[in-house]
Amino acid sequence: MEQWHTFEYEGTSGERCDVAITLELSRMPEFAELSRAKVQALIEREGVAYDGKIIPRSQKNLRPGMVIEVNLKLLRELLRPPAPEHIEPVDLPLTFHHVDEHLAVVEKPAGISVHPSVTEDGLTLTAALLHHFGQLSDAGGADRPGIVHRLDKETSGLLVVARDNQTHAALSRQFAGRLVEKEYAALCLDRPEHDSGRIESPIERHPRHRQKMWSGGGGRSAQSEYRLREMWGPLALLDVAIFTGRTHQIRVHLLEVGCAILGDDKYGGGRNGALRKFLRDGRDSGASRQWRTAWPEADTRRRLLELLESYTGIFLHARRLAFQHPVTKQALSIESRNPEAWTRLNEMC
Repeated sequence: MEQWHTFEYEGTSGERCDVAITLELSRMPEFAELSRAKVQALIEREGVAYDGKIIPRSQKNLRPGMVIEVNLKLLRELLRPPAPEHIEPVDLPLTFHHVDEHLAVVEKPAGISVHPSVTEDGLTLTAALLHHFGQLSDAGGADRPGIVHRLDKETSGLLVVARDNQTHAALSRQFAGRLVEKEYAALCLDRPEHDSGRIESPIERHPRHRQKMWSGGGGRSAQSEYRLREMWGPLALLDVAIFTGRTHQIRVHLLEVGCAILGDDKYGGGRNGALRKFLRDGRDSGASRQWRTAWPEADTRRRLLELLESYTGIFLHARRLAFQHPVTKQALSIESRNPEAWTRLNEMC
C-alpha cells in the first residue's frame, strides 16, 4: 500500500519543487537529513504529484496554494542503505561501566561513529562491541547491533547497549517515554549570562545548511537545562540535562545562551577559530581579553593549541545515564569522568 504525504505550498512563487519538498519533509524525524538529490530522484521516479497529477520532472514554477503529494513508500526505498552483510569486529580497547548478560554501559571515545554509515564502515563502536561480545541484539538492524540510542561522532561518553532483543525493546520504550535521565558536561568558550537556566526552543533542520540544525524556526519540541559547575580560567564547564533527544540539541541550545562548545567548529566555528588564531600568534584580534590573561606565556599557548588540534572530538561528554534495568528492575545510575584530555586542559587554565 502506497503512503502519501500531502501539504499545501505556502512559500513564494517560483520556488523549485525539490527545495520545497526537502524543507517540508526535513521537519519529520525520519527524513531529517533528506537531501535535494534524493528528492530529485524521487521526482524522476514519478513519486511526486501536483494538484493530483504526477509530474515526472522538477517543477520550477510553484505558486502558493498548490497541493503537493509525496510518495513516502517510494522515498523510503530510495533512502534505504544496503545493510552490510557483515561488520568486521575491531579490537579497540573499551571502558565498560556496567556489564551483565542483558546489557552493557560503555564509554564511547570522541571521534568514533557509533555505527556504520555510507561514509563510516570501518572503525565504529559497533565493530569494537562485536569484538568484545561476539553477539548483540539485532532489533535495530544488521548495521546497528546492540544500539538503542546514539551519540554524535564528535561526542564522548556513556551509551547503553542491548545484548538481546527483549532488552533492546524494553530500553527503547524507556527512551521513547523519556524515562532515561541523560546528563552531559560541556566545556564552553564563554560563561553564560545566567549561571543556570532552561531552554525550550524547538529544533529543526537548517533551511540552507542541511548538515546543521537550528532553533530559528519551527521544528520539534526540545528541552534542556544547564548549570554552571565551575570556571576553568576563561572556559565555562556546564552540566547539561536534556529531556528530549533532538539531533545536536545541546550544541544548538547552548548557542542561544552565548556558549559555543570548545572544539565545535560546526556550530561555534567563529569563536573557536578566533581562539586558535590567538593561540598561534598571541594577538587578540578582537578576541576575549580573558584569553591573554589566562594564557600569557607562548609555551602554554603552544601546548594548548597542540592539545586542541590533537583531540578528535568536541568538548561535550555524556557523563551520566540513569534508567531502570529492564530485567532486574534495579535503578541504575552510572557516571563517567571527563576524558583525560580535559584534565590536561584544566591544568593549563
